[in-house]
Amino acid sequence: MCVVPSHYEPFGLVAIEAMACGTPVVASAVGGLQFTVIPEKTGLLAPPKDEKAFAIAIAKIIANPRWRDRLGQAARERVTAQFSWDAVAEQLDQLYLSQRQDLLQRLYSASSASVS
Repeated sequence: MCVVPSHYEPFGLVAIEAMACGTPVVASAVGGLQFTVIPEKTGLLAPPKDEKAFAIAIAKIIANPRWRDRLGQAARERVTAQFSWDAVAEQLDQLYLSQRQDLLQRLYSASSASVS
């Protein structure tokens, strides 16, 4: 298990690296960690600076090794699907294609309006 008790975390690279290794994560519910860690699926989120909530989350995962293993497997799958080089390249490609399509539609609409 990886514990990331950050008070501020814009992206969450430590959590992503742990998840890539099949390790469930207990992290603060801040910044990018809220997107990276899926509660009850790839790990648990706790309110920032709440030591008691972190202790409960850690104990919950330790107490159930089978669930811990399922969290770790799901964490690895999430990183592969969302954060691998191939996945990021595909997401970027889709973003560029959608932006290109939007631009072409605006240009077509503008040229149609000027002809009318």
